[in-house]
Amino acid sequence: MEYKMELTFKSNNKIIEMNKEGTEFNIISIEGLEASQYTIKHEDSNQDGSIVSYRKIEPREIRIVGDIEKNDNEDINRKKLISFFNPKQDGSLIVKRNKEDKQINYVLSSFKFTNSNMNSYYDFEITLDCPEPYFSSVDNYGKNIAKITPLFAFPLVILENKGIVMSYKTYNNNVKLLNDGDCETGCEIYIKATNDVSNPKILLNDKFILVNCEMKLNDVLYINTNKRKKAIKLNGENIMQKIDRKSSFFNLDVGDNVMKYSSDEGYQDMEINVYFYKKYLGV
Repeated sequence: MEYKMELTFKSNNKIIEMNKEGTEFNIISIEGLEASQYTIKHEDSNQDGSIVSYRKIEPREIRIVGDIEKNDNEDINRKKLISFFNPKQDGSLIVKRNKEDKQINYVLSSFKFTNSNMNSYYDFEITLDCPEPYFSSVDNYGKNIAKITPLFAFPLVILENKGIVMSYKTYNNNVKLLNDGDCETGCEIYIKATNDVSNPKILLNDKFILVNCEMKLNDVLYINTNKRKKAIKLNGENIMQKIDRKSSFFNLDVGDNVMKYSSDEGYQDMEINVYFYKKYLGV
């Protein structure tokens, strides 16, 4: 099987591609894609050996060595790299390995040219620091728990003196969400009220989030359970203080997850969409 890898950097509304057909930036070597470093702590035991008390996946470092094609655009491309890899601009890296692509956010740790003589190709080294060590899917995965199903198609024939049902709502208050990534992941939930709704509640496996609020027609409640991004907003306004004290910001476990919803009033007047990114230990 032929091995192929392409890199796409995105930062400050700019894009640089490497090792891709039609680009003039080549990859010589790359390190840090397969796995991040781990920390394991032990506690003393009265028996032989020890007890593992703590495990942590450390931030990831990715090191890329490449060169610029030696042609009339060489100096232009050199300036392009210098301008793009700005230490004050964070970015994201998409790695495409054969037909599989994953992405990760980064902070630029270092960028330099390493050519040893003036007649050689412009070689460069890029070191990326990734505080969040996991790669994620490029596209998010989503489901509409309570969906509208259309009941007509064109050409549309309506009989005289007969009514017609244009669509119906599927009142399915639970849905299975498959997380086939390498580890648990948070999610984003959008709840839109189609009428009055009181105290909406989302349940995932054995945990729940209950928001003590009143929703009117077209109000949108946003819930984010991702680490470092946790949020609860109603029409864009922070209402974190209205979360029930027994609530937990849940994550989707690896494998099948069952999500349900309810409310004190207006259970049938909620449109709910759930989105999540799958996380991976490496590429």
